Amino acid sequence: MSTLPCFIFRAPGPIRRARYSYSTMTVASQSQLDEKLASGWHLTLEQAIDAAGESASRHLAKRKVRVRKVRVQVRPQPQRASAKRAAAEDKAVPQAQAVEVQAPVEATTAVPDDNAAPTRIELVAKATELGLKFTKRTSDEKLLALIEAALKQPEEV
Repeated sequence: MSTLPCFIFRAPGPIRRARYSYSTMTVASQSQLDEKLASGWHLTLEQAIDAAGESASRHLAKRKVRVRKVRVQVRPQPQRASAKRAAAEDKAVPQAQAVEVQAPVEATTAVPDDNAAPTRIELVAKATELGLKFTKRTSDEKLLALIEAALKQPEEV
């Protein structure tokens, strides 16, 4: 028994889903419910679809599927002159020739310049070594000033 009023289901019907269709009805009294259940209606949608079998989805095979048409823009091909004209143009343009140039090759040095400003990685390493508090948003200049101030202070023992 179900509480009244309730919905009852029958398949197939006007309500369409991806794989089946069904219809619904609301019944208000027990006599109405018994009458509709005897005429092919069901208490759950699953029961209605199972009872209908393939007829619940038969109409979906006949329906038209909307196909979306998409325009693809094709690049225009460059217009080519006749073969004789193209060959004449190729002869008119002198071809570049490869020339070997021997230049002294300098070896790159892996040692950075000592007067160069310290990198962010070096600043972070030194600040953590000194136990300074900073965040990732602390600028390089401010971090350098913090390190220099910490190095100028005598160590407290």
